[in-house]
Amino acid sequence: MDDILSRPMPTRPLGRIPWQASVVGLGGVKWDTQLSEEGATALIRRAIDLGVNVIDTAFNYGGGESERRMGVALQEGYRDRVFLCTKTMKRDRDNALRDIETSLARLRTGTLDLVHVHGVDTEEEYQRIMAPDSVLQAIGEMRDAGHIRYMGVSGHWVRHVLARLVREVAFDAVLLPAGVFNLAYRYSFVDSVLPIARERGMAVLGMKVFGAGRVKHAAAMEPYLRYSLQQDIDCAIVGADSIAQVEETIRVAKSDPAPLAPAEVEALLPEALEITKSWDDLEFGWVSHYVEVGEAPPV
Repeated sequence: MDDILSRPMPTRPLGRIPWQASVVGLGGVKWDTQLSEEGATALIRRAIDLGVNVIDTAFNYGGGESERRMGVALQEGYRDRVFLCTKTMKRDRDNALRDIETSLARLRTGTLDLVHVHGVDTEEEYQRIMAPDSVLQAIGEMRDAGHIRYMGVSGHWVRHVLARLVREVAFDAVLLPAGVFNLAYRYSFVDSVLPIARERGMAVLGMKVFGAGRVKHAAAMEPYLRYSLQQDIDCAIVGADSIAQVEETIRVAKSDPAPLAPAEVEALLPEALEITKSWDDLEFGWVSHYVEVGEAPPV
C-alpha cells in the first residue's frame, strides 16, 4: 500500500448523528451494474478497508442489484463498520413500507442507519409527502420498531421544494448536489438549501461530485473532489466502477488537499458544462432541469 492510502481517513461529524463520517462515502451506482458480483464485493470491501464508513444505495439502483450486492459485501463483519443509507421514492405509507422491508432483506440487515425520502423535486410530491398516510409515517413506524435509526430527504432538481421540506420536517439528514457542476449551471443547492439544513442541525451529504460519472471525460478528477470537500458538507458521496477509481478518490481525500482558489474554480466551469452536454447509456442526465428553468448558461 502506498504511503497516502495508509494514512487515516479524515472524518467529520455527521450533523447531530453520533457518527464520525469519512469525508468520502461510497455511492451505490456504477459497480452495481458494471461489475460482476465478485468484483462489486471486492470494490466495496476495499473502500471500507481504506476507511470509508458511509455507504449510500437506494431501492431502485440497478433494479435492486445495488442493495442486493451491497448486502453480500457487508457480510463477514463489514456491516458493523459502516453507516448504511438507502432511499425510497415511494410517497405513500404502504408502498414505502414494502420498499423498506425489501431493502432490509436485500441488505441482509435488521437495521438501516438512514433512509432518505428520495428525489423530491415537484410540488405534487411535496403535497403527497406531507399528506396523511405518507412515506413519513412508514419511516416513523419502522423507526419505532427499531429497523431505521434516522430519516433523511434528497432532491436533484428543484431547490425550493427541497428547501421547504428541510424547513418543515424534522429530518436528520439531507442529500443534495454539491459539485462543481451545479455551480457551472448556476443552480446551487449549497448556497440555498444547505444553510437551512445547518440551521436545523441536519447532517449534510453531498452528491453529484463527479457529475454522475461524467468526470471521466475531464482533464483530471482531483479538482472536482477538492471543490466538494471544501464545501460545508459532512460527507461527499461518490460512485465508482473500479477499485482503481476508489483508490484514486481516497488518495485525494487522504492527501489533505488545499481548497481550490477562486480562479481555479472558475477555470473548471467551462469543462463541467462541456462534459455534461451528452450522456452515455445508463447515465443519469440530471442537469436537464437547470437548463429548462433558464438559470443555466447556454451549452
